[in-house]
Amino acid sequence: MKLPGLPALTRLLLPTLAPVLASAMLLFHGYASALNPTIRLEDYNHTKWTTRDGAPAAITSMAQTTDGWLWLGTPNGLYRFDGLRFERFKPPGGGDIQIPRIYGLIAQPNGDLYISYMVGSLSVLHKNGVIEHFPAFTPEMGGVRTVVVDKDGSLWVTTPTGLYRYFQGRLQRFGEKEGFSEPPAINVLIDQYDQLWASSDKGLYLLNRSSGKFEKIAMENTAGSLIQSPDGRIWVAGKDRVQLVPNPAATSGPSRPRPADFNQRESRYGGQFDRDGNLWASLCPRGICLLAGAGHTQETQLIPSRQATDKFDQPWQMTALVAIVVLEDREGNIWIATQRGLERLRENKIVSAKLPENKDFSMARDGSGQVWAVDRLAETAWQLFPNAPPLLDPLKSQPYQFVAHDRDGALLLAGKREIERRYKGEIQKIPYPPGRDGKPVDMDVAGIMDDGKVLWMATRQTGLIGLVEGKWLPRAKFNLPPRIFLSVRAAAGQLWLACADGSINFYDNDKLTRYDGSHIGLATGIFVGPKLLVASDKGLAVLEGTVFRPLKVAEPDVLSNISGMAVTEDGDHWFNGGKGIIHVRRDDWQAVMDNPEASLRYELIDVLEGYPGQADLLSRLSTILVDPNGLLWILTTEGMVRLDTRQIKRNMTVPKVEILGLNAGALAFPAQPGLRLPPASQSFNIQFTTPLLTKPERARMQYQLVGVDATWQEAGPRRTAYYTNVEPGSYRFLVKAINEDGVGSDGEAALSFEIEPTFMQTWWFKALCLLAITALLYLLYLYRLRIATARMMERFDVRTAERERIARTLHDTFLQSIHAIVLRFHLVAMEMPEHSNARNKLLNVLSQADEALNEGRSQVHELRNHQLGDIEVAISEASQLLMEAHPGIVFHLNVKGTRIPLQAQANDEASGIACESLRNAFLHAGGSTVHAQLEYADTEFTLLVTDDGKGISEEVLKAGSKPLHWGMTGMRERAARIGARLEIGNGANGGARVALIIPARRAYVRKQRSWLRWWRSAK
Repeated sequence: MKLPGLPALTRLLLPTLAPVLASAMLLFHGYASALNPTIRLEDYNHTKWTTRDGAPAAITSMAQTTDGWLWLGTPNGLYRFDGLRFERFKPPGGGDIQIPRIYGLIAQPNGDLYISYMVGSLSVLHKNGVIEHFPAFTPEMGGVRTVVVDKDGSLWVTTPTGLYRYFQGRLQRFGEKEGFSEPPAINVLIDQYDQLWASSDKGLYLLNRSSGKFEKIAMENTAGSLIQSPDGRIWVAGKDRVQLVPNPAATSGPSRPRPADFNQRESRYGGQFDRDGNLWASLCPRGICLLAGAGHTQETQLIPSRQATDKFDQPWQMTALVAIVVLEDREGNIWIATQRGLERLRENKIVSAKLPENKDFSMARDGSGQVWAVDRLAETAWQLFPNAPPLLDPLKSQPYQFVAHDRDGALLLAGKREIERRYKGEIQKIPYPPGRDGKPVDMDVAGIMDDGKVLWMATRQTGLIGLVEGKWLPRAKFNLPPRIFLSVRAAAGQLWLACADGSINFYDNDKLTRYDGSHIGLATGIFVGPKLLVASDKGLAVLEGTVFRPLKVAEPDVLSNISGMAVTEDGDHWFNGGKGIIHVRRDDWQAVMDNPEASLRYELIDVLEGYPGQADLLSRLSTILVDPNGLLWILTTEGMVRLDTRQIKRNMTVPKVEILGLNAGALAFPAQPGLRLPPASQSFNIQFTTPLLTKPERARMQYQLVGVDATWQEAGPRRTAYYTNVEPGSYRFLVKAINEDGVGSDGEAALSFEIEPTFMQTWWFKALCLLAITALLYLLYLYRLRIATARMMERFDVRTAERERIARTLHDTFLQSIHAIVLRFHLVAMEMPEHSNARNKLLNVLSQADEALNEGRSQVHELRNHQLGDIEVAISEASQLLMEAHPGIVFHLNVKGTRIPLQAQANDEASGIACESLRNAFLHAGGSTVHAQLEYADTEFTLLVTDDGKGISEEVLKAGSKPLHWGMTGMRERAARIGARLEIGNGANGGARVALIIPARRAYVRKQRSWLRWWRSAK
C-alpha cells in the first residue's frame, strides 16, 4: 500500500488539521525541527558508538530527562550520556539502583526518572539525585515493562503477571474482574485526554474512569508498543506492522496533539513518529525504516518494509541490524539502540550533490541561473537541481571537458574540438584553431573564460590563447605577465591575475598594473566585488588603495586556502576553504570592511555538518556557486556537495548546565552543598557538562571561580576547569554554556565550597611564626648588642688603660718636675727683697703655677677615675679633692628616687659631665656653695649641678664656650654620645646651672628574664 503524496495529503487534511497544527506549534515551542525526510539516510550525520567508544553494551531502554541527559538502561546498570561521554551513574544523593538488570526507563515532566527492572522491582530517581525504591514491587511480579503516572499520582505498570495500579503504598492488580485480560500485560499509555490505554497479547483496553473498569477495543494484532503520531492518534507498533487504534471515546472541544515531550519520555521498541510525523520503524523486519509523512496518513495500517521511503538494512550501515528501541530527543535527533551499540541520526547542513564519484569537476550558471557541472574524467555535463537528482545533459553532442559562461550568461561547454555556446535555446559552435597541418585536432582544455572582449582558453597543445573578433591569437599578442597561475575577470576587457612571483596584476585592455602581494602568501582565489579580495594559504586580504590588508580573525587557519566565494541575496558571504564553508553575515562583513582592526566574526560549517575533505585547489577555479534558490554548489577534494542557505536549521534548545564534581589529588567529591575540601587541596579540577546531543563538540563552556578569576574564562568544548595554588578559603564556582548556534543557558550552575587550611596555613600558626620571627629578631638584636657592648667595653678598657698610663706619666714625671721647678722658683723668690717688684711678680707667677698644679692633679684624678663605676662615687671623690683645694666652698649632694643601675656608657659620660661641672663651679664661679642632685625617675635620669656664684656671662652662653676653653664643648659631645639633653645656663637666683637629662632607655640597665640571662651567660 503506497502512502499518498505529501502535497496532496496536506491540501486534503489542512481544514481538519489546522487546530491540531496550531496547538502543536504552541506545544513544540522551544523544540528543534525533526529530520528532513527528503534527505537520504546516507546523507544524514550518522554517528555510531560501541563499547570501543565507551558506550554500554546491550542497551534495553532510553529516556531523556528535562535537564537534557540521555539515560541508557542496560543489564549492567544505569548510564547517562551528555553527547560526549558515557558515564555509569551513581546517585550523588545517596543510595543506588536496586539491581543492575534494567528493563525500562520513563522520564517525567518534573525531572524524575522511573527505573524498572527485569526481576520485578521499581525505583524512581528524583531530580535532586536521591533514589527511592518501591518495596511493594517484588520479583514474583516479574519484570516491570512499562510505567505511567496518572493525574492523581498513582502508577500504572505492566508485568508478565498482569496490570497493576500502585497508589499510596497499596498495590492493586487488574484482571478479568476489572475487565482486563489475563496476563501478560504488555503496554500502558495515558493520552492527551487523560485516557488510559493498556494492552496485552489478547487485546487492547481503554479504562472507563467512571466505572473503574476496562473496555476492550475491537482490533487485532495488539501485541506491540503503543505509540502516538504528532496529531495525537494512537498506534500499535509491532513486527513490521504499525496499526492505527480506533478511539471510541467521545472528546469535547478541538482535537489535541500528543504531549510535546512524548518522544523524549521513553524509547519504544516498535518505533516512533518524530515531531513532523515521519515514522522510524525498528521492526521492518531488520535495521531501521523511514516512512516519510506516515503520521499524517489516513490509512489504518502501515507495513514499514514495503512502504519505507528509505532504510538502513545492510550490515555496513549499522552497528547491528537488530534495532531494539528508538527515541527522538528534544533537539530532533533520532537515537537507535542496537544489540552492539548506540546510533544517532541528525541532519547535515551539507549533502552530496549525487554526482558520480569523480573529483574533477567544473561548474557554471547559464542565463536562467541553472547550474551545470562538467565531469572532465567522464566527459559528461550535468544539470543540477535543488530537489531532484542531477540530470545528464540530453543534448550532449561531444565529450565535454570544461564549462563556463560568457558575459551574456550563455553557457560555454568546451569539447575536444570546439566550444558549444548555448543561449536562449540556440547552440553556436566555436571551433578551436587548427593544427600545423591546417586540420582540426583534439585539444585538452584546462579552462575557458570570457572577459567580454576576449574569449580566453588554455590547452595543453596551445598554451594560453585568446579569441578576438573570431580569430585565435597566441599569448604573445597580449601584454600579459609571466607565469600566471590564477585569473578572474572583472569589467569588459579586464582581468585580475595572480602570478608565481607573488604579484597580483590588473590587466585592463592590454594595460598592466602590478601590485605586490608577496606578503599575503600564495594566492588560491581572487574575488571581484566592491573591494578586491585575494585568498591565499595565509588567509584572506582586501585591497586598500595599492596595499593588500589581511583580514583579522580569531583562528587564522579558518581563512586559509579559500578557493571560492559566493554572496547570497541577503548580503551574506560564503567562502569555500581548507576548513570547510565559512559563513559571514552581512553586518559582520561590513564591520571588517569599515574597520581594518576589527576581527571577522564567522560561522564554520565543517566535517561535523557533512563537509567532505577540503576546498578544491588543483582546478584553480572558483569552487562555489549560488543558484537563484539560494542553494550553494560546492567543489571539494571529495566531490561536489550542496548547501541550502535558506533551509539552515538552528538549534534553539536552551542548554542546561550541570557541575558534576570536584577532584583534588586522588580524592573525588560530588557537587553537593556544603562541600569542604581537606587541607592541602590547593590544586584541584572541577568537572562540568552541558547535555547537548546534536553537536556537543561545538558547545562552548565558560566558567569563573569567584575570588580567583577576575573574568569569565573560555573553556571551549572542554568540560574541566583546572586550578593550582589556590589559597584556603571559601569559593564559588560558576559555569554556563552556549550551544553551537549561539543559544546560551538561562543562568549559571554554581558550586560553593571551602578549602580548609593546613596547620601551617592557619591564622594562629602565622601569628606564631610572626611572634617567633619577632623573638628571633629580638634575640639577634640582643646578641648584636652584646657583641657591640663587648667591643665597646674592650675599647673602653684600652682607653682607660691609656688614661691611667697618661695619668701616671703626668703625676710621676711632669707634675713632679713642675712642682720641683715651682719650689726652686719659690726659694729664689724668698731670697729677693720682700717688697721688691720682681719678688711680687714672681710670687704671682708662682701662685698661678700652684693653680696649674692643682688643675693638673684634678685632671690626673679624672683620668684615673674615668671608668665604669657609680656616678655617686665619682662625684664624691671629685668633690672631696676640690674641697681640699678650695676649703672655703661647701658642697652638697642630693639623691632623689630609687637608685637604678646606669648603663656603662651613660654612667661614664654622666660622670665626666658631673666632674667637669663641679670643677668649673669650684674654680670659676666665685661662690661659696655648690649643689649636685641625682634624680632616678621612671622615664629619665637627671643630673643637676648648681652654684651661688657669679654665673656664666651672656657672651659665653651665646658663643657656647670661652675662647681656647673646651670644657663646655666636651660636655655637649658627651651628652650627644648617649642621646641625652644638656642644658647650660644660669639659675633663677644667680649662679650657673648645668642639667643633664637622659631618657630611661638610654640611661638604665634593663632587667632581663632568667632565661635571657642564662642565654647571654652561655654566650
